[in-house]
Amino acid sequence: MTILLFCDMEGVAGIQCWEQTGGSSPLYEEGRRLYTQEVNAAVRGLRSGGATCIVAQDGHGGSYPNAKAFMNWIPDQLEAGAE
Repeated sequence: MTILLFCDMEGVAGIQCWEQTGGSSPLYEEGRRLYTQEVNAAVRGLRSGGATCIVAQDGHGGSYPNAKAFMNWIPDQLEAGAE
Protein backbone atom coordinates (compact mmCIF):
# COMPACT_ATOMS: atom_id res chain seq x y z
CA MET A 1 0.00 0.00 0.00
CA THR A 2 1.39 3.40 -1.03
CA ILE A 3 0.54 6.48 1.03
CA LEU A 4 1.05 10.18 0.28
CA LEU A 5 1.30 11.98 3.62
CA PHE A 6 0.71 15.70 3.02
CA CYS A 7 1.37 17.76 6.15
CA ASP A 8 1.05 21.33 7.38
CA MET A 9 2.10 23.00 10.64
CA GLU A 10 -1.26 24.49 11.52
CA GLY A 11 -3.13 21.82 13.42
CA VAL A 12 -0.07 20.08 14.87
CA ALA A 13 -0.52 19.16 18.53
CA GLY A 14 1.18 21.79 20.68
CA ILE A 15 1.14 24.59 18.08
CA GLN A 16 -0.60 27.40 19.93
CA CYS A 17 0.51 30.65 18.28
CA TRP A 18 1.63 31.98 14.89
CA GLU A 19 5.20 32.49 16.10
CA GLN A 20 5.58 28.70 16.24
CA THR A 21 4.86 28.39 12.52
CA GLY A 22 7.55 30.57 10.98
CA GLY A 23 9.91 33.48 11.20
CA SER A 24 12.96 33.97 13.34
CA SER A 25 11.24 33.48 16.71
CA PRO A 26 12.73 30.88 19.08
CA LEU A 27 9.18 29.50 19.17
CA TYR A 28 9.54 28.52 15.51
CA GLU A 29 12.25 26.00 16.44
CA GLU A 30 9.87 24.51 19.00
CA GLY A 31 7.17 24.36 16.30
CA ARG A 32 9.55 22.57 13.92
CA ARG A 33 10.32 20.00 16.62
CA LEU A 34 6.61 19.40 17.30
CA TYR A 35 5.88 19.16 13.57
CA THR A 36 8.69 16.65 13.03
CA GLN A 37 7.53 14.53 15.95
CA GLU A 38 3.96 14.45 14.67
CA VAL A 39 5.07 13.44 11.17
CA ASN A 40 7.18 10.68 12.74
CA ALA A 41 4.18 9.40 14.69
CA ALA A 42 2.11 9.30 11.49
CA VAL A 43 4.86 7.40 9.63
CA ARG A 44 5.12 4.83 12.43
CA GLY A 45 1.34 4.38 12.47
CA LEU A 46 1.13 4.01 8.71
CA ARG A 47 3.91 1.42 8.69
CA SER A 48 2.24 -0.57 11.48
CA GLY A 49 -1.00 -0.42 9.48
CA GLY A 50 0.63 -2.04 6.47
CA ALA A 51 1.93 0.84 4.35
CA THR A 52 4.86 -0.29 2.23
CA CYS A 53 5.68 3.04 0.60
CA ILE A 54 5.22 6.38 2.38
CA VAL A 55 5.91 9.64 0.56
CA ALA A 56 5.80 12.57 2.99
CA GLN A 57 5.37 16.14 1.74
CA ASP A 58 5.84 19.25 3.86
CA GLY A 59 3.01 21.54 2.77
CA HIS A 60 3.80 24.45 5.09
CA GLY A 61 5.06 27.28 2.90
CA GLY A 62 5.38 29.89 5.60
CA SER A 63 4.26 33.48 5.30
CA TYR A 64 7.03 35.02 7.39
CA PRO A 65 9.95 36.65 5.53
CA ASN A 66 12.52 34.29 7.10
CA ALA A 67 10.39 31.14 6.93
CA LYS A 68 11.96 28.04 5.47
CA ALA A 69 9.29 27.43 2.82
CA PHE A 70 8.50 23.73 2.59
CA MET A 71 11.58 22.86 4.66
CA ASN A 72 10.13 22.95 8.16
CA TRP A 73 10.91 19.44 9.36
CA ILE A 74 14.17 18.73 11.15
CA PRO A 75 15.74 16.33 8.62
CA ASP A 76 18.09 14.46 10.96
CA GLN A 77 15.17 13.73 13.30
CA LEU A 78 12.81 12.30 10.68
CA GLU A 79 11.68 8.71 11.06
CA ALA A 80 13.28 6.24 8.67
CA GLY A 81 10.88 4.61 6.26
CA ALA A 82 9.41 7.60 4.47
CA GLU A 83 10.61 9.36 1.35
